[in-house]
Parts: sequence; C-alpha cells; structure tokens
Amino acid sequence: MKTNIDFKKICFLVNPHKSNIKAYRDWVLAEVAEKRPSWSIQLFDLPWPADLQNFDEVWVMGGDGTFNYFVNKYPDCSIPIGLFQGGTGNDFHWKVFGKISKTEHLGHILNGHTASYDAGQVNDMIFLNGVGIGIEGDVLKSMQAIRFIGGALGYYLAAIPQLLKFKSYEISFDRGGKTIVKKVFLCMIFNSSRAGGGFHFFPMASIQDGALNMMLCNPIAVIKRLFYMPLIQKGKHVNYSFLEFSTIQATRIHCNRVLIAQVDGEVLESDTFDFKILPAKFNYIVPN
Repeated sequence: MKTNIDFKKICFLVNPHKSNIKAYRDWVLAEVAEKRPSWSIQLFDLPWPADLQNFDEVWVMGGDGTFNYFVNKYPDCSIPIGLFQGGTGNDFHWKVFGKISKTEHLGHILNGHTASYDAGQVNDMIFLNGVGIGIEGDVLKSMQAIRFIGGALGYYLAAIPQLLKFKSYEISFDRGGKTIVKKVFLCMIFNSSRAGGGFHFFPMASIQDGALNMMLCNPIAVIKRLFYMPLIQKGKHVNYSFLEFSTIQATRIHCNRVLIAQVDGEVLESDTFDFKILPAKFNYIVPN
C-alpha cells in the first residue's frame, strides 16, 4: 500500500543516548525538507509523546533496543512505522531492508510503500527479533561492559566466557497436547532471523508467516560450543542433529531454575515464559 505524499505529519523518535546518530538525523531532516517541503516533522528524543494521535507516520531511529522500546511503549500503533538504523546490531532493520545505503533507504521511506509484519510476545513484552533463554541472557549481561564495541565482535567477547561456564537446564512445554520434558543447553524462540549484530540463528524465518520459530539445543561439550559458534553466526547450523527446530503459534516454557532471557537486547528474568505470535502486528514502510 502506498500513502499520500502531498502532506504528512510525522513523529520522528530518536534515541538520545546514541550520540553517533546526530549527524544522520540532521541529514535526514535536511533531505526531507528539500524533497518533501510540505511534510511536517516533529522531532522527539526524550521524553517521547504519550501517544501517536494526529500523526500520519512515525519514524524511529536507533538500534534493536530502541525498536523494542518503541513497540512496547506503543503496542497499539496502527500508523506506518519507518525504521532508521542507529544501533550496534540493527538486526531487525536488516531483515526489513537488507544491506542498503542511507540514500536508497530514505528513498523507500519517502515513497511510503507499506507492509504488515508479525511480532512476538513473551510474558508482557513484545519482541521483533527474538528471545534467548539462559545463556543468551547471561551474554547480554556480560555485553553491558563492552557495549561500545557492539556488533558480532562485541557478541563474541561476551559469549565466549559464558559458553565455557553455562550449565544446561531442564524445560517443560506442551506439544500436541503432551507435556515434553527436555534438558537443553539453549532454548530460543524467534520471530525474525538474526540477533547479536549478525548471528543468523534462524535463517529460514519469515516475519509474515504468522508463526514463531523455536530452536532447542541438546547439552553439548564445551569444545563443541566454541566450534559451532562461527557456524551459527553464518546460519550453517540448521541440519545438525543436536538442534531441534519447529514452528509454533504459542507455548509456555517452564524452566527448572530462574533464568535470564534476552528479549531484543532487553532483560527478562523468570522461570516461566509464555509465548505467542502477534500476526501482522505492525505496519512498516518498506522497499517496493
């Protein structure tokens, strides 16, 4: 669907903690002023507005954490959303736009073509990329100290110590009316394909299929954890026998101990995680 370009009132939300994107923000504003002079842009860093009433579109500049904050602050947003990358990972932006120049990206935003994409929910949190229970949460905590590095390198530096010491755990969940009890090293449920600044955990994932993707990893030796990490980054792990993939619409996962989960780069701590798909939840401005 393509929206009217004659006049738009746009809410532009920017993560103020990302000082490196100020020049990008200013470039966007200057380009829009030149190419769409009749458009009105209201800029916000903090605080963001209480609601998005009276706006035709909302643009969000930041990384996956910023996008996660946005969808949880405005869970009922129905106007088109324009995503501008400005984080260390930018995994959901990559899923929507691929590898693209800023000029080409802005052209798509100005063109206004839209599509609806799924989201997921775990407990009370909405997510766009996915959720990793256990080691992923521990990696996230470790990354706080090296967040300035970001991307895959930062993820590696945080993940390797956790790979060496993390202990497997037991989960129970429902499958086809039966309760499955299983010991795992890793449990991940994703809406999109990747996280951690380029780790392709679910290369087969679609954000328009009305389903979540689940991966269970059997307990494996420490040396194998280190060996398989680069293969997982490239998405070359989907046929290994110690990994189990499935698609779900909803499930409840109970763990035998309290664990930390990472939810699009945010922390959720619990022993029970309720998941469900939110089909076609948000409307995004996308390439034609």
